[in-house]
Amino acid sequence: MGFTRGQFRKLDDLYCRMAGTGVLTYRTVECDFDEGIANYTYYRSEYHAPALQFIIRKIGPRDMMYEVYKQGKGLITKSGVFDRAFEKLLAEVESLTTQNQS
Repeated sequence: MGFTRGQFRKLDDLYCRMAGTGVLTYRTVECDFDEGIANYTYYRSEYHAPALQFIIRKIGPRDMMYEVYKQGKGLITKSGVFDRAFEKLLAEVESLTTQNQS
């Protein structure tokens, strides 16, 4: 159990698609293996505050918690199921896409 290569690819693919459209143009990935936390932070540009964060937190020997944060709102979802948190992240990215087109 834990964070899988496929889950990493979904997060990476999302960023690559959004970078191609210009909605998100910068990201950071930070891992603290001692604390069991990985943080994917997505930015509209390198000089802006983080637009979205996807945090993966190890909460037990085989259990993970997935959290999505949005600038100006804070925590918007927290789930022990990757796909649920990813769906919320995807919805938030799509709302940024809509805002970007206006």
